[in-house]
Amino acid sequence: MLTDMEIRQAIEFESAEHPVLSIYLNVDPHRRSPEKYKLALRNLLGKAEGANAEDIQRVQNYVEMGYNWQGRGIVMFSCAAQDFWWAHSFLLPMEDSVLVGRRPYVRQLAMLIDTYERYGVIQVEQIGARLYVFNMGQMEAVQGYLGEEVKSHKAGGWSAANFQRREAEQARQNLQDAAELAEDFYRKNNTRRLILAGTEKNVARFRDLLSHRLRSMVVGQIAVDSNANSTEVSEKALAVALQAAKTEAQSVADSVVTTVHKEGNAVAGLAETLTAVQNGRAQHVVTLADFVQPAYRFVDSGYILLDLTEESDLQSGKVQKLPDAVDSVLRRAMVQGISVTVLEQHEDLEKLGKIGALTRY
Repeated sequence: MLTDMEIRQAIEFESAEHPVLSIYLNVDPHRRSPEKYKLALRNLLGKAEGANAEDIQRVQNYVEMGYNWQGRGIVMFSCAAQDFWWAHSFLLPMEDSVLVGRRPYVRQLAMLIDTYERYGVIQVEQIGARLYVFNMGQMEAVQGYLGEEVKSHKAGGWSAANFQRREAEQARQNLQDAAELAEDFYRKNNTRRLILAGTEKNVARFRDLLSHRLRSMVVGQIAVDSNANSTEVSEKALAVALQAAKTEAQSVADSVVTTVHKEGNAVAGLAETLTAVQNGRAQHVVTLADFVQPAYRFVDSGYILLDLTEESDLQSGKVQKLPDAVDSVLRRAMVQGISVTVLEQHEDLEKLGKIGALTRY
């Protein structure tokens, strides 16, 4: 399970003198056999210009012998010269990519974190509910509540109506208790998206019993039977979480564009967004996935420049070339705890420079 500490280890690592090799590899068994993704890895490593041989060997060894054969994607960062190695497999799809620089390339990692961040799934039954927390497709926490059994009464006669009322009341009480448990559970687990699972009838009843806060967090529902295990629940919920994240990403981009046009607290374009992040004004950065622009970085201060006026600084070593300033913007935002959204396309954001941010002031 990928922890916040491990994410910080990746985004904060830097090597002043030695290259860092970054590899994202799709190993989805539905799309590739082991032979095919190993061939894809060899092709990626063939493009890793400037990478150290030891880092290349590390990556090859991990995929050949260290990888646990689970998941759909692998992310690997290596700088053997500074004893840095970071590798995780994900239950999520990803695109092949390779980059060699002074820091791990985090753009696609940022996209995975934003898209599949911690979300909850509540599997509802008449007798209670199972509460799940998933983080990037993996189960992180689970808790269950079972109330009194609801017994169906099929006999007719004068007592049937009384039995039916008791059954309905017991089912309602079970769901009410589960809803109260969910309130505390998801607050403690810092969850902001919820998916409801179960029959249409049970889900509808349960939704009405949730607090306003939890109802506002619900982004969709899935149909599962009472015997569904966590893997089945996770696979169905993942598609809903993905769609919810895409909808939210579009909404954030819309908000940036609208606020910029109204001359409110937002900026657009790489220069303005970079300045907002470097000055600590940014609140939420949003960028298109395919936007890449080289830049320069002062070695001592870490300050990033899009244009270099003094070539002598580059010759003296005071300034380094950056292969992708957008990646640096995303990394700095993540280090500061600023929200980051990476989306595939947005016509209006593209017109404004492909990147922007909501700002604090």
